[in-house]
Amino acid sequence: MPQKIVIIGNGPAGLTAASTARLTDRTAEITVVDSKKYDTYHPCALPFVIGGYLPSIETIIEDLNFERMNITLLLNTVADAIDRKKKVVTVVNNDDGSKSTLPYDKLILCTGSNVFVPPIPGRDLKNVFRLKFAEDAQAIKEVVSAESIKNVIVVGGSAIGIEVATEVRHLGKEVTIVEMFPQLMPLKISKDIALLAQKRLEETGIIVRTGMMVKEILGTEKVEHITIGTEDKLETLAADVVVLATGVRPNAQLAQKSGLKLVENFKAIEVNEKMQTSDEAIYAAGDCVSVTNLVTKERSLVLLAGPAVRQGRIAGINAAGGDTRYPGSVNSFIVSSRNFYVGVAGINTEQAKKQGIETTQAKITAPIRPHYMPTTKPITIKLIARSSDGKLLGGEVFGEEKVDENVNYIAFALQTGLTVYDLLTLDFCYAPAVSETIYPIVIAADAIVRKIERKKARAAKSA
Repeated sequence: MPQKIVIIGNGPAGLTAASTARLTDRTAEITVVDSKKYDTYHPCALPFVIGGYLPSIETIIEDLNFERMNITLLLNTVADAIDRKKKVVTVVNNDDGSKSTLPYDKLILCTGSNVFVPPIPGRDLKNVFRLKFAEDAQAIKEVVSAESIKNVIVVGGSAIGIEVATEVRHLGKEVTIVEMFPQLMPLKISKDIALLAQKRLEETGIIVRTGMMVKEILGTEKVEHITIGTEDKLETLAADVVVLATGVRPNAQLAQKSGLKLVENFKAIEVNEKMQTSDEAIYAAGDCVSVTNLVTKERSLVLLAGPAVRQGRIAGINAAGGDTRYPGSVNSFIVSSRNFYVGVAGINTEQAKKQGIETTQAKITAPIRPHYMPTTKPITIKLIARSSDGKLLGGEVFGEEKVDENVNYIAFALQTGLTVYDLLTLDFCYAPAVSETIYPIVIAADAIVRKIERKKARAAKSA
């Protein structure tokens, strides 16, 4: 009898789990359950639809042709309950409310994340949006494209907030980002790198208000104003549209209801290296799980598409009878705008301090190509390393080009346990049209090595 594999969720983790399960077991009966009415979409591309960088929402919606792989896809269907003893999933069709059951030998939960919306009075007014699905982006695009829309408020200054703000600004609207923390991208990047991003945003005409809470969204039928402030001071801003880019949380409700073990401080599904839950017949992957941070060795949330794909691959292979491992993540990500990129991998100085790690850091700005090349541009790289041995702990990169490339170098170094001393010996290629003789990341590593060696010399003198 062919084994039955049921996958709940068809985002980056789910669709990857389905395809790798099929490659691992050619005879398995694979069924994917998803609440959307279309096969899949690319969530990270939603802001670029809003601003017109991508021509339409259809650009990021894809037909997966699962039928070619003999995979059954149940769209517009929600998984309602899991009977772990009987190994049965109850699903509900959104069109008619009918229920049916799907027996499984192995189950993979790829339930993703939910948008977190703070309990702000007025959040249900017309023209107040959240951004999660393709239809959300379409709705925002249709409204903000109207000539009558002048003032757009983006609540939240993390990745999605910055990308939405820059795309809406490209349409010629007056845009304000309101962030409750004292800096953009809080808990993600260092304050000095956040200030570089803020300066670039402000140069495009975007107003950035940090350290401000949204107190109320005001209007009769649709939003007209928004009140922001601190405990001591309130302000009212004109608002034709409000986009709530206030983050996401793991969607682990089904797992919790089924009695699977969660990582309590994250309310995410606990999995091992095989992406196996507390029930050996059930796997999980993507935004709904907590995995190991390879730098701190602690449980963490990732909530990124790249790791979700890699986790889905591991879950799909193992559920279908394979044997492979997911070691964890270094949480590398990149935020894009129309005129800069900022990327991160690993941890920063503040996070290392909480871990009790003594660090040495260096921040440099250097050209990406020789100064005599007409296309050269500056890039800023900040690295931190453990002072005792120079082991790389993290890095942040800001610039107009090659940010992804350098973040990937940092991520690779973190995953392989390289030190800043190792970075000095890497054999990077060179040609004036594409790169500097000495890569900026090597310059940053050299600056840390010099600091560490000076510390050692002072310690030796005083010994």
